[in-house]
Amino acid sequence: MTASKIQLNAQPAAGADITPIAASVKKSCHPSRVYSVLDKDLASNDQQLSAGVWLHRTTKTRDGKTESTQLWICGPLHVDAIIRNISCSDDYGRLLRLTNLDGKELLWAMPSELLVGRPERILSALLNRGLKIDHSHLTDIVDYIASQYPQRRIISTLTTGWIDAELFITPLECIGKGDAIFQSESPADGEYDRGGTLNGWQQSIGAALPGNPLLQLGIGTGLAGPLLAPLNIHAGGGFHLLWDSSNGKTTVVQCAASVWGHGARFPLKWNATANGLEGISALRNDCLLALDELGQADPSYVGDVVYSVADGIGKQRAGRSSAARRVRRWRVMLLSSGEVTLETKMAEAGKRIRAGQEVRLVTISAGRAFGAWDNLHDQASGAALSDSLKRACGIHYGHAGPAFLRALIDNCKLDKLPAMLEDIRAHFPATSGQTARVAERFAIVALALELAVDAGLLPMASGEGTTSMVELFEGWKAERGEGPSEDQQILHAVADFIDRHGGSRFQSVTADYAGTRDRAGYWEELPTGERLYLFTRGGLEEAAKGFDLSRVVRALDSVAAIAKKEPGKLQHRKRLPDGRNLGLYWINPTRLESQYK
Repeated sequence: MTASKIQLNAQPAAGADITPIAASVKKSCHPSRVYSVLDKDLASNDQQLSAGVWLHRTTKTRDGKTESTQLWICGPLHVDAIIRNISCSDDYGRLLRLTNLDGKELLWAMPSELLVGRPERILSALLNRGLKIDHSHLTDIVDYIASQYPQRRIISTLTTGWIDAELFITPLECIGKGDAIFQSESPADGEYDRGGTLNGWQQSIGAALPGNPLLQLGIGTGLAGPLLAPLNIHAGGGFHLLWDSSNGKTTVVQCAASVWGHGARFPLKWNATANGLEGISALRNDCLLALDELGQADPSYVGDVVYSVADGIGKQRAGRSSAARRVRRWRVMLLSSGEVTLETKMAEAGKRIRAGQEVRLVTISAGRAFGAWDNLHDQASGAALSDSLKRACGIHYGHAGPAFLRALIDNCKLDKLPAMLEDIRAHFPATSGQTARVAERFAIVALALELAVDAGLLPMASGEGTTSMVELFEGWKAERGEGPSEDQQILHAVADFIDRHGGSRFQSVTADYAGTRDRAGYWEELPTGERLYLFTRGGLEEAAKGFDLSRVVRALDSVAAIAKKEPGKLQHRKRLPDGRNLGLYWINPTRLESQYK
């Protein structure tokens, strides 16, 4: 729209109705520049004034007379309040209310720091929201916003999640008691959305929960995010559903996503960039991060992403002035699916999975009686149940999460959660520290399920969620084996090395050098016919590449795989045919094999 320029008389013409303009005048620090906002089109002085923001300018002519003009600069745009964090010390901004091209009224909590940069960042966000703008007066729009200082004050936050013990915020709404708003410099809203009804979600997705442990795991993980902060758990973590293609594991992820948004749109793919996953994690704080198709991830950084997402801290970055920018922080529950494990994916880049990564993203077998399902609930097949649930995820979504939060706040259960978790935690026996961390995560999911059942949100029997999570936890322990995860990796690595190179890179201790290439050690035959493998230091380091040698020998010794050792040492000397007396690591491979029977 071309800017309207209307000459104003010093006194309004008789009968001219300019009250709507006068009533909405927005003063600025420049007396010659005053703004007004019309929410509807207005006829004034026989002229048609379009709805929107008008700039009233007063200038001096050459002959000393005062001339007033008014210019239309954009559609209706109000600055309703000053926003800032709960301590009134940071995160200041302005609450903008605009009417877009389709007549829909929208809010944007705009950070004040955008006012000191180039205007494009503000204008692009306004255009994206559908505000009608006169492109010949772009800077005037920013000047208008900057000139407004309304009296109203509202708490704002740069991340989703808990503001205090009675208020939870998403880009869509405030849940609980209080007045706050989500502040963002971009239109990104984390894909929180709502469709259909809660009752429809319960009768479709919720009705399939009984008898389906994996679906219970997915929905429980979706609900568990808001429990992390009240439980004083500062880092998240999650589960990876592993099985072949088209068995229903992606449907479980979509059902979990439907707790907060559209089943197909709320999840992301693992092929998102590391920076992109940081940004979306901050938008999912105290909530769910759902990721599909681990096989599409970049193997070179997927392990680092697991650490970052689970630990809830982004990379330290510098701003344009090289000063350190604020580090993003979040707490999320992660639900993933794929046809490969994290270990396999990292191996594509020649990397070895660490115990910390394995514990943060726990692999769960998604192979059940009918694909990912145990109870078909009158459906003809697992595929039919998956199709039914996928359709439901696109019709009824975004209700269960907010309803769960309201139940927690209204029933005043937040301060009781730690004691409740301890009671459920007793059902998950764990010995090592790593196993205990995984047990706690299963217990948190079980707690979320029990709370949702008590609130009448999930059509399940009380206690079924806990029983199902214990079953899945015991299955994970059985597949993983006892002891620290890294010990298992070391034992596997040494056993595999002997299996591959036992006949080519090891030389008999009784034979002279016979041209063994890249020798990793020697072998000695026992009276039983079995062999002991006597590793050199370099050979053992190669066999368990990526682990410190001291860590390797401790793991071997923990299962009595070191057959001979001198007092106070884990080596034993052996005089060789060439006269050398070497300290070697005497490994009994049968002790390694016994760990995997």
